[in-house]
Amino acid sequence: MNARPILLGITGNIASGKSAVRQYLENEGALTIDADLLAQSTYFPGGPAYQPILDTFGDDLCFGDGQINRSRLGRIVFADPAAMQKLEAIIHPLVTEQILAITARAEVGLVVVEAIKLFEAGIHEKCDAVWTVAADENVRKERLINTRGLTEDDAMRRIRSQSPEEEKIRRSDYVIYTDKDFRSTYEQTMQGLAMLNPDLPEEVVSFTGEVFRPLRPMDFDNSTALFSRVFSRERTEDDLFRSLSRQTILAGFNENEITTLAFWKAELFLSLIHNIIPYGPKSEEAKHTLEVLAIVAHAHLCEALYISRELIHPAAAKALGYMPGDYFPPELNPFAVTNFLRKYGLMPEEVFVKHDL
Repeated sequence: MNARPILLGITGNIASGKSAVRQYLENEGALTIDADLLAQSTYFPGGPAYQPILDTFGDDLCFGDGQINRSRLGRIVFADPAAMQKLEAIIHPLVTEQILAITARAEVGLVVVEAIKLFEAGIHEKCDAVWTVAADENVRKERLINTRGLTEDDAMRRIRSQSPEEEKIRRSDYVIYTDKDFRSTYEQTMQGLAMLNPDLPEEVVSFTGEVFRPLRPMDFDNSTALFSRVFSRERTEDDLFRSLSRQTILAGFNENEITTLAFWKAELFLSLIHNIIPYGPKSEEAKHTLEVLAIVAHAHLCEALYISRELIHPAAAKALGYMPGDYFPPELNPFAVTNFLRKYGLMPEEVFVKHDL
């Protein structure tokens, strides 16, 4: 792609639903960046923020493996505004620099950066448009309690440590309200996307002629039969909107009928295939879907594509260029890989990985 991509900034206070909006856009083909994960990557041993953080907050902040204890660091900075300012002075310039570097490499027409402190870090000045994702305070409190395991006091402390939502709304080009259901959030996101009108890839065709494109609401009825092969309970419309808020789902079409569903997730140059239906580990057809996913992962600037050993036969993995997941080439940080996989209940020895995307 020759033209500079649109850089969209998404902000909003804690537990407002920013990640769901970003994921809906990723499902449509946007390259997305979680600024919080980008910031965390600078903390890893050897990273540009690692030693400055230890110099500022103490060497005893580390786990035994050398990684910074982010939970402990979070407790320190959320309880002390001066400490938060010190941390942000270290992190914000590094994150902004990396966002611009990623945008310059983008191969799609829309780059989306989700940042809770988009305005405070000055990232909004680099953006072509800014959206705020908003929700009622009580809704956000319940989300923090139910999904992050915080106590009510801790949840309210985090909510009240942030700048007013109204100020973000005032400074934004578009606002999405997530107090209702996932369908409402999805529809508002698609309305905003239509206003931006970015140049995004429409489809990828496999070697067998199967056409892959993002799963969309108009495809939900068509996908029911495939979902029923895997899930004992019938998938409702809300289930599907919820699924799209958490991962990318590609639908493979053959003569307008959905023949494949591929579930995958990309995070900061790493990607993981969650499932491919209806194919089993030894299926020849699944190989073509994996080849499509490698193309899509490359478009998202992923340096590695992981798949559980339960989803692919070792011989098929080898034939497609996958290696054992506990192999770490120099460009990949072992801490980043291990943390990424652990988030999805996996360890490096439980997966295969493809690097040459």
